[in-house]
Amino acid sequence: MVERNHPALKIENLHKSFAGLEVLRGVSLEARRGDVISVIGSSGSGKSTLLRCINLLERPDQGRITIDGEELRLKPSRKGGLQPVDRRQLERLRTGLGMVFQSFNLWAHRTVIENLIEAPVHVQGVARREAIEKAEAMLAKVGLSEKRDAYPAFLSGGQQQRAAIARALCMDPAVMLFDEPTSALDPELVGEVLKVIRDLAEEGRTMLLVTHEMAFARDVSSQVIFLDKGEIAEQGSPQQIFDAPQTERARAFTSGFARASSPPKDQVP
Repeated sequence: MVERNHPALKIENLHKSFAGLEVLRGVSLEARRGDVISVIGSSGSGKSTLLRCINLLERPDQGRITIDGEELRLKPSRKGGLQPVDRRQLERLRTGLGMVFQSFNLWAHRTVIENLIEAPVHVQGVARREAIEKAEAMLAKVGLSEKRDAYPAFLSGGQQQRAAIARALCMDPAVMLFDEPTSALDPELVGEVLKVIRDLAEEGRTMLLVTHEMAFARDVSSQVIFLDKGEIAEQGSPQQIFDAPQTERARAFTSGFARASSPPKDQVP
């Protein structure tokens, strides 16, 4: 049963181990509509694993996942971890999670517009003409209208990532999940991707953002989560986490970022 006035995303007591190493240790979080939650922490703290467990690209060992008010039904697997009770429910709920990866994951043999309409047409059953209209609107939103018929190999890294964001938006997701979206980019291309994410935040998009861009996280987030050794060590407003962290680990990690600022809103390299 779907709750009324529900959060866009709710995670409860999420655990995940790899070969006996516990990577997530009881992570819980809640994103309400319009929240922008940045997840920060050192390498190996479990940030990317958290996102991959939310959409079951990795199977959690324990926990509950509720997307747009509907709990994903899970059961223990013989091989360990949890698996979906109903594969169709999983696929349907996944459409509510717009995942943007580090490495773009565009289909190289399809044009940008073909990349964008694939899932709406074949997963959601949207009419091709309607899907194309929506895709063109999303390309305009991310500043890529002129690349409509280009293949990914002819786009810069920043353009490919913007196309990947537009592809996710074509599914009208309840929550956008960003897994370090600028980490694979050359420094001069980072700003154009951050500008698109900032614009989405200002639109009121609900987003969960794993990032190493500390200044940007401070500027755009409604909440910041500091993940340390698979646990939420601190959670609060950007001002709290960056200006007045409560734990020694958070103080060490955020040192030097408290007064930093991200690129100007209109800066697109």
